[in-house]
Amino acid sequence: MSEVTHRGSCNCGQVRFEIEGKLGKFGFCHCTTCRKASGTAFTANASVKRARVRFLTGEEAISRYESSPGVFRCFCSNCGSPIYKEKAEMPDTIRIRLGILDTPVGAKPLAHAFWGEKADWYDLKGDMPAYEDWAPVLKDEVEE
Repeated sequence: MSEVTHRGSCNCGQVRFEIEGKLGKFGFCHCTTCRKASGTAFTANASVKRARVRFLTGEEAISRYESSPGVFRCFCSNCGSPIYKEKAEMPDTIRIRLGILDTPVGAKPLAHAFWGEKADWYDLKGDMPAYEDWAPVLKDEVEE
């Protein structure tokens, strides 16, 4: 890896990693599965090529849960912090959970996805567009 742009870790510090280069586009996902996986109103995730992520410690502590066919939620088996999501159909790309980054993201969210599934107690849309399902403006062109 040449240029480390982001560093992250789980809550207990067992899992630590670095990401080379920029993160993909991101927004807030309000789907039921993301809400349940995060325990809050939405998740903030950005796509990165798996080859650009280097685990410094704790990669062996990451557990995987298949939340829907071919979709895996990956988390620290010690503290439960969500680390990333991966899809069997896209083995070279992972979706990093931005809340575990220790460095600034350096970008702003673009949209709310799955607004139709949002928590009934959350209504703060702000200036971002909200889509009933997947937000087309979040379609990633992930850097190699």
